[in-house]
Amino acid sequence: MLAQLSLLFLGSGAAIAAPLANAVTGTKYFFVFGDSYTSTGFSISGAKPSASNPMGNPALPGSTFSGGLTWPGFLATQLNTSLTLTFNFAVAGATVDNSIVQAYRSGVPSIADQTKTWTTNLRPKPSYAPWTAESALFGVWIGVNDVGNSFEKSGSTLVTKDLDRYFSLLETLYTGGARNFVLLNIPPTNKTPQMKSNAKVADLTGAIRNWNTQLPTRVATFKAANPEANVTIVDTHPPWEAALGDPKAYGAPDINCSNSNGKSCLWYDRYHPGTAIQKLVAQTVATALKGNFF
Repeated sequence: MLAQLSLLFLGSGAAIAAPLANAVTGTKYFFVFGDSYTSTGFSISGAKPSASNPMGNPALPGSTFSGGLTWPGFLATQLNTSLTLTFNFAVAGATVDNSIVQAYRSGVPSIADQTKTWTTNLRPKPSYAPWTAESALFGVWIGVNDVGNSFEKSGSTLVTKDLDRYFSLLETLYTGGARNFVLLNIPPTNKTPQMKSNAKVADLTGAIRNWNTQLPTRVATFKAANPEANVTIVDTHPPWEAALGDPKAYGAPDINCSNSNGKSCLWYDRYHPGTAIQKLVAQTVATALKGNFF
């Protein structure tokens, strides 16, 4: 079994983890859950990830809201050190659980639904994905829509309920054999072109801070209850701030423009980051797990 990860706390209030004692060799399995910042349009009923397309269906880069690859795609195809078969259950618009914070429309699979899909199809370790506790990494980037859809309501109460449910779902994955987790915190969506001019942007900023501040404490509690869990929290603020601080270095004329090509501006649209920010996030994840999974 892989050694536990110890958390190193950063000034931002997020945390990353110290490297594992031993690198994972051979084929790796990356199970990913999230929203449109992560989604690629993957369907478990379609073509499965393989050496020729480690993301499975649809063909690379997938159906994304970045104009190209999203962070799991960069990890699976450019930043990987060996074959990384990636099952991306993320769905645009997702929240943790629709019974707590509803997605923008009914029928959007939440993290709860995505976890159920994984449990039904991957927990039994099918022949197309003979993963092990050591070879599998579980990635979650969620919360953007939870706070985005609720910050004008009782945001603090909802954040607490969301995080309760979030970590109960991690428990479900742990019970199913998951041991290695990478959790991305909420990025500064208050600085997106769409939200920074919102009259109540201060409420959104506070909700993001509330979520991100609670995350390390929640992880510590989760690890205490599940001592075999290896958990890395990745702070997404530094990669976002790097691009916002020098947009021209990343191919954009300024911090406000958007273009669906995902390359000539920082933003795919007024709310979704393009490929430059997505790659910076992926590089941050890879660095946090350097010498292990990436």
